[in-house]
Amino acid sequence: MSTEPILESADTDDTDDSTVNSSATSQQDDPTTDQSSDDETSPASEQDETDEPTSTGPPETFRAAIQSEPLKNILRALRATVDEARVNIDESGIRVRAVDPANVAMDDLDLSASAFESFEATPGVIGIDLDRLWDAVSLANKGDLVQLHLDTESRKLVVAVTGLEFQMACLDPATIRSEPTLPELELPASVTVDRDTLRQGVKAADLVADHVGFRMDPEEEVFRIDAEGDTDSVDFGIDADDWEAVTLAEASSLFSLDYMKRIVRTIPKGESVTVDFGTEFPAMLSHDIADGNGSIVRMLAPRIET
Repeated sequence: MSTEPILESADTDDTDDSTVNSSATSQQDDPTTDQSSDDETSPASEQDETDEPTSTGPPETFRAAIQSEPLKNILRALRATVDEARVNIDESGIRVRAVDPANVAMDDLDLSASAFESFEATPGVIGIDLDRLWDAVSLANKGDLVQLHLDTESRKLVVAVTGLEFQMACLDPATIRSEPTLPELELPASVTVDRDTLRQGVKAADLVADHVGFRMDPEEEVFRIDAEGDTDSVDFGIDADDWEAVTLAEASSLFSLDYMKRIVRTIPKGESVTVDFGTEFPAMLSHDIADGNGSIVRMLAPRIET
């Protein structure tokens, strides 16, 4: 029996003022990819979690400035999976790795210091309420500069934008779910497509079913996004005319459409997305952020077909 969460999220590109619900929980028992069950398998199990971040305390120094649009895109992506996260900081930039409460979706984000207009930091980790940070950053207009500063005495993150200053209490990283270990997967099939093409296929699947299939047949030389409901079905084929790169291999997996919609709709318009997948293995959707000064890998566990 399926125990996946019920996620309410509008399938729209206008996400500036949206609230992404990532607090739903599941009673599933973290099945592995070898199990045959009617449920999603975990992209990162509880046993793979690492309880020790690179640094255990806040950085002695963190002061940065970044354009509002790339920061908004990053927050949209992370909030599609979790509502709070550990942010690891050092001189080279920031890193966030987080898994959703149901253990079905995971994000692995790296943002280089070069993505910022200015960046000064020492190694450390802070806990961030992503919804509260979004509240402040959403006040910025396109082209505005967002100033970030960690007040080490009060342990508050100061966010300054358009003449306003918002002081946000940081969370204790120890109270936030441990960072998972990124599993090493051999995923044979790979295709790189424009985000809008991927979104079109996912939206088509949403018309008929609750789950979406990714399929590839090397003889057909087509990447298929399909869905089958009780009475209707959809088959959306992407071939050489629409992909930017491909590794053809036999592969077929089924995924929660609610999760897939949340991931795809938070990929910025115009971005190229690489989808790596296998047969009944997690899919990895990766793309650049901040004009190539960072990257994010979105992992989604499959639903095993019986």
